[in-house]
Amino acid sequence: MEDDVSIAEPLIDGLARYGITADHVTTGAAALAAAPPDVVLFDLGRRDTGRVEACRKLRGDGDIPMILLTGRGGVHDRSLGRELGVEDLVGQPYRVPELVARMRAATRRARGVPAQEPVRRYGPLAIDTRTRQIRLHGVPIPLAPKEYDLLVLLAAEPGAVVARRHILDTVWEPDFLGPGKTLDFHVASLRSKLGDAKWIENRRGVGFRLVVPA
Repeated sequence: MEDDVSIAEPLIDGLARYGITADHVTTGAAALAAAPPDVVLFDLGRRDTGRVEACRKLRGDGDIPMILLTGRGGVHDRSLGRELGVEDLVGQPYRVPELVARMRAATRRARGVPAQEPVRRYGPLAIDTRTRQIRLHGVPIPLAPKEYDLLVLLAAEPGAVVARRHILDTVWEPDFLGPGKTLDFHVASLRSKLGDAKWIENRRGVGFRLVVPA
């Protein structure tokens, strides 16, 4: 539930890149009339009572996980979030990859599915998704936020080529129009920190893939 179309539409497009179909509604009544969702994203908007009551009903009827998006992060939001039984509270502005991870974690908990192992291993490389830290041969490697997001995206499916456009849309923002060499600069920096350019292979004109040493 989101009042501002300029916020909702880019979010819907961003979620679609992760295979998530989102329906946008602006009122509590519309939310109740829609098909039961797997997870509810909402903000408090104008604090309309109908929206809050709809969340209570959705939560009570089907124990649907809810995530409260807030730009205020104040005591009232946290208090109301606890009262509504939200699974998570995400401050705005947020990154779509992080929001998707929160959504997936919320649905796993709701369904009783064991959480994914937070430390993912790729040969000598370990990525801790809880702390956003990586280790190579047990040694911590400091990464800039974009470098970490880039590595996690490539590591989601090792060996698969990820298109340049998809990387820019996901790690930066949809329809990113920044400097043309931004991605190449971050790939070069990430290769340098990993100590071997062979970790990230460039498919010229297509994209990049993570190559795990044999």
